[in-house]
Amino acid sequence: MDTRVRLVVQFLEECWSSNVRVTELANRVGLGASRLEHLFKQEARISIRDFIRERRLAAAAQLLASSVERVSVISFRVGFQHVANFNHAFKKRFGVSPRQYRAQRADSVLAAHSGNGNGNGHGNGNGHE
Repeated sequence: MDTRVRLVVQFLEECWSSNVRVTELANRVGLGASRLEHLFKQEARISIRDFIRERRLAAAAQLLASSVERVSVISFRVGFQHVANFNHAFKKRFGVSPRQYRAQRADSVLAAHSGNGNGNGHGNGNGHE
């Protein structure tokens, strides 16, 4: 991979949640904005904008599955400026809304724990359910 593209990827991995402009990235590596966009797409096989969006959505999915933070808080935390844009991008990427994604993950966790026989809230424990 081109060194300049590698530098941009490294920077984006650290600063993906901030509002990054292509012109700023291009200045960091000594290229024009359009040249960087072309080179990045050629080398990484994804546009800079899509790279950032994918990183943000992956982080959001992890937060939805592991926290109880409101969807709006998570959307801002991962760098989306508008909740509606986040909801649309998330559903396009994962096929379900953020709330549905969280509910599915919660159901998966419950199903995984319900079969272990430790009585995690299933029945009253006396065998007379």
